[in-house]
Amino acid sequence: MKKKSLLFLFLIIFIIFGFSRSDSDFDLRRSFLVYAEGDSEISSLLEYNIKTKLKQQGKYKVMTRDDIFLKNISDILGKVDNSVLDVDFLVYLKILESFPSKEIMNDQVWWEYNIIVKCEVIKVSTGESFYSQLFSSQGTSYVGRNQSDIEAYFYARRNAINNLTTYVVKSLNNLFRLKANILRIEDNYLFIDGGRNIGIHKGMLFEFVNTVEINEKSYDEYSGKLVAEEVWDSESKLKILEKPRSFDYKNENVFVIENPFLSPVRTMFNVYYLNESFKSNGLGLEIGIDNYEHLYVGTDFQFLFDRNLFSLDIDFNLGYLNYFAEMDSSILLGASIGLKSVNTKEGNSYGYFKLTPKIGYSHYINKSVGLTCRFGYNILLPKEHEIDLGNNIVIDLGISLRF
Repeated sequence: MKKKSLLFLFLIIFIIFGFSRSDSDFDLRRSFLVYAEGDSEISSLLEYNIKTKLKQQGKYKVMTRDDIFLKNISDILGKVDNSVLDVDFLVYLKILESFPSKEIMNDQVWWEYNIIVKCEVIKVSTGESFYSQLFSSQGTSYVGRNQSDIEAYFYARRNAINNLTTYVVKSLNNLFRLKANILRIEDNYLFIDGGRNIGIHKGMLFEFVNTVEINEKSYDEYSGKLVAEEVWDSESKLKILEKPRSFDYKNENVFVIENPFLSPVRTMFNVYYLNESFKSNGLGLEIGIDNYEHLYVGTDFQFLFDRNLFSLDIDFNLGYLNYFAEMDSSILLGASIGLKSVNTKEGNSYGYFKLTPKIGYSHYINKSVGLTCRFGYNILLPKEHEIDLGNNIVIDLGISLRF
């Protein structure tokens, strides 16, 4: 059986390599044939899901075994389209194991479906396998009032296939990163010599690469972050989100490369000392995101201690960030809304609605670590509680981490 499978696999490679390639010089995207072997239902769904997801990206040309059969039928009918089988790489997926299990615990019943697959990427022109990886995927679905036992079984299998699809697509994107040369730089934008013709799409993230020679050996330095804002047929416009710190990106030997693991937003985590009304001291923890377009959104938790009371604040923060000195420092103008819970030594509890306009300044020592200082004014409602905290000034000083 194994010999037959290998024979069929190499037969596919021979067939697709034997067809003439497309005459179009415009579409330079890599082309894949996705072929899954094993459980027939799983392999068909897996092929379809991977093809659909890759085509949605627009980065590759993709086909499956169904397209091969369609090509044969077209040949028979005299409708020959050689571009259909323009394939560079075979993505071969061997389903090694697939097994469901029904779990029962207390009053809950659910299905778990596990799939183990070996993925190989084979270069069609040489028959060389240059990538091999095992993937293990699990899908779960619960039996309930609105979902029968058999429905939960199929949903668990579908979820396992969807997770497996995600793993394979991420691996292919990491394996085949797009590169392009810088044509020109205009302010905070640069133009590159690649567009839809090599698979670039709007929102794709890149980083700078600087090639240096040390002891007659070439090394690549990676730094910075860019996003594709406009994409044309053979050219793209990238916005610089983060400039490289270790080299000058305007050097002629610098180019850009796709990085599918970069994020279009930046996460920030702040730990700070807090003072309220110049008498209550405490600690604050905040997590938020900066979208590189001056918008900041976050949430924080504040713990304040006084001789007679303890308070916990939970706030939602919204602000405008103004960047200075190539984003090494910034000013925040914004406000937070939230709830303040106050507990006294006598065991009484009070709740307040809180609105806090604020201004802050942050300066970063390096790419990830900075110092922050903020001033705000708390407006507390209602004022009818036995404890009237009043409106008050709040100051915080702390450390900011960004990723």
